[in-house]
Amino acid sequence: MKKCDLIVIGKYVLTINEGQEVFLDGAIAVHEDKIIAVGNKKKILAGYKAKQKIGNQNVLVMPGLVNTHSHAAMSYFRGLTDDLALDEWLKKYIWPMEAKYVNADFVRNSVELACLEMIRFGITCFNDMYFFADVAAKAAENAGIKACIGEVIIDFSTPSCETADVALAKTRALVKKYKESKLINISVSPHSIYTCNNETLIKAGKLAEEYKKPVHIHVSETKQELEDCLKEHGLTPVEYLEKNGILNNKTIAAHSIWLNKKDCKIFMRRNVGVSHNPVSNMKLASGSAPVRDLLDLGINVGLGTDSAASNNTLDLLQDMRICSLLHKVSKLDPVAIKAKEIVKMATINGAKVLGLDSETGSLEVGKKADIITIELNKAHLTPLYDPFSLLVYCANGSDVKDVIVNGHPLMLNREVLTLNKESILNKANEFKERLNI
Repeated sequence: MKKCDLIVIGKYVLTINEGQEVFLDGAIAVHEDKIIAVGNKKKILAGYKAKQKIGNQNVLVMPGLVNTHSHAAMSYFRGLTDDLALDEWLKKYIWPMEAKYVNADFVRNSVELACLEMIRFGITCFNDMYFFADVAAKAAENAGIKACIGEVIIDFSTPSCETADVALAKTRALVKKYKESKLINISVSPHSIYTCNNETLIKAGKLAEEYKKPVHIHVSETKQELEDCLKEHGLTPVEYLEKNGILNNKTIAAHSIWLNKKDCKIFMRRNVGVSHNPVSNMKLASGSAPVRDLLDLGINVGLGTDSAASNNTLDLLQDMRICSLLHKVSKLDPVAIKAKEIVKMATINGAKVLGLDSETGSLEVGKKADIITIELNKAHLTPLYDPFSLLVYCANGSDVKDVIVNGHPLMLNREVLTLNKESILNKANEFKERLNI
């Protein structure tokens, strides 16, 4: 019998591997930070002796969720102002509040709140751009969660960088600092075509190419962005970015709503990954991304929550359901996107979008042990006929029971082990009181 550090047991084990293999009464053996065996529970228990066992016959085991687009530090702005269009929301409320209140302490505290929420909702990896990225990276690392972090690059002065060149320099420093990190990857994160000029975009693309890092950028999020780009450049935002050398197999195109057929084919040709943010897009009435068309072209599409200020939660399980319903009704087709496709978007496809699929997104031997369990013994999850349908149409973040990243438990029985919940919530409420709203 081989020794291992951890065995995770479940009524169902959803591997999300190439064959979408599911083990009924299954188990996973973990040693150090990797999965060393996946299969039938009896065989795993007969072949491995573990220091710790997690799970039981009342849980579903699956890969941790991958959140492909967020602004974690905006959690302190949750509910600050709602029911507005994106342009008005940003310019009249969010940007002035950021200029007044955002500093390193704000980012640290707000990212801790976001990490607490994401861990409780089964997210084991998130992709983020915001100010004070070094502080955000450290906060995520302390929480034990994986993150792809970028210092947002904008042509005007921000709370953390006076110029775009300063932001680019900070990005370069972050790449070097986190080169050996087991949790943090660094992206190059120009905000958008409407906040970065041609020169800044080209510099960002070259920096990403130099270090083989992803470019994370908002693309075609609103009709206004599309119309402005056509008027100014005679090109769609996708065509404009291709011209500037931004689009390649490491590009993470957040939102990507207002795309035409030519744009979609450019994404396919350049092997761009798309982060679909259905809840934020619906709430801001930005539109509905052509996800079915993108998937049919073989483009990797992952799910993102966007910020808690525009979602207003970081509950990716809930967003899975909304994603499915959005595309069924927008296409007037009940099979527009099926449950298995949605689960892949939230796991392995999200990992592919971030370029991390060799280590996370599925439960396979040799991959990092990023695992969550879902408590099944609940009224709204009973009876269970199809585990994929249950995840998409019935489950929500509060059903997540255990969370493991790189073999380390971050939450057991709904108790987060790496963060002080009471302290984090107190700090958030103290910030709210200071606003006097």
